[in-house]
Amino acid sequence: MWLASSTVFKVLNFEVQLWVILLIFAIIGLTSLILYIFVLLKKNRKYLYEKTEVTAKDFKRLEKFEQLRNDFEIELAKIKKYMKSQK
Repeated sequence: MWLASSTVFKVLNFEVQLWVILLIFAIIGLTSLILYIFVLLKKNRKYLYEKTEVTAKDFKRLEKFEQLRNDFEIELAKIKKYMKSQK
């Protein structure tokens, strides 16, 4: 049982205990698990857009559409202003 604690890995002149290697792999595994859960939870987020629940993909699409609509309205206002100044 306690044989694992005395296990030493030698690489050239460098010695590493088994528990150090296991700790490194545990940290890597825990980090990977946390990132996986974070991405999984972020993927299923819902957003409210004009009192309607939409997915993140639809929300981005609707936001882009609204921005384009606003830009179009600004351009129309510029054209109307130009037409009035021409009269």
